[in-house]
Amino acid sequence: MKSAQEVLPLKESGEHSYHRRSFYHDYHNPFIYHIILKKKKDCEDFGSITGNARIAYGNHGCAAIKESPLGRTIAKMILRLPYDYPILKLHQFCVMPDHLHLLLQVLFRSDNHMDYYIFHLKERIAKRYSDLTGRTIYADDIFEKGYCDKPLYDDRSLDGWYRYIRENPHRLAMRKQYPRFFQCKRNLKIGDHECQAYGNLFLLRNPDKTAVKISRKFSEEEKEKKRALWIESASRGTVIVSPFISPTEKAIRSEIESLDANIILITHEAFPERFKPAKHDFDLCSEGHLLNISLNMPKGTALTRDICLTMNSLASEISNNKAPLA
Repeated sequence: MKSAQEVLPLKESGEHSYHRRSFYHDYHNPFIYHIILKKKKDCEDFGSITGNARIAYGNHGCAAIKESPLGRTIAKMILRLPYDYPILKLHQFCVMPDHLHLLLQVLFRSDNHMDYYIFHLKERIAKRYSDLTGRTIYADDIFEKGYCDKPLYDDRSLDGWYRYIRENPHRLAMRKQYPRFFQCKRNLKIGDHECQAYGNLFLLRNPDKTAVKISRKFSEEEKEKKRALWIESASRGTVIVSPFISPTEKAIRSEIESLDANIILITHEAFPERFKPAKHDFDLCSEGHLLNISLNMPKGTALTRDICLTMNSLASEISNNKAPLA
């Protein structure tokens, strides 16, 4: 079974990026990719949120994106991709106000790198919009340079990605319309665990998650290699899951937070009746970057080796999408 490959180390700037690329991946081979293209800051929005986030997806009045003229142009050109390039299969896409998602498959080995198809998609969008507006518009006027891609290896569910991309408007609407949604304590069952949760529950639905665990058996070289991979993954939008127990793991968490990345934090003690995290974690929850999951053990329970193993096991189950929610 194929698994995630190594990626380029994080740039010294430490900024969150939508342009991270897998280093050892062969972009000419048949593969499925989740691709994100980010809008240039001074470009008009691709659309706006309509509907109500409280209405379930697929029902009348649910949250959706009302595409702007530029957004409609983008959508039309995306739909043309398989006709312009029969080597490509478009599984799904979503135009958001400031970025767009593509679930794109290369059907057989191509002479062209993935860059070729993304470059020409941007150029065709710019040309089409220029024709519609009567103005000369270039791709760099619409999109940030580059793009972010996530090769969908066999350890990631295609159905999960379908759902994740489809529900993007709902998650954005919930954040804008009901900001207190991320400031509530909830009970939930994850696999065999009766848990409590506080923060952004949507992070559980993200199919791109990875667990952080530093073993005592790791050499310093192995620790550094894994740290670089986790930081790079976080910068590309991967949700990092861990109890962050050891000092090294805690340091990794600090680095991840500096990227405005997303974290699922596993703890063991039950939340008090009127639980509210300390300001640092409360702010991260409010911004949608943090989900705190507790094993719901009595307050004051000492942290033992067995409990640490249980927390790391739960983190692994969640990151591998093997812990069904009930």
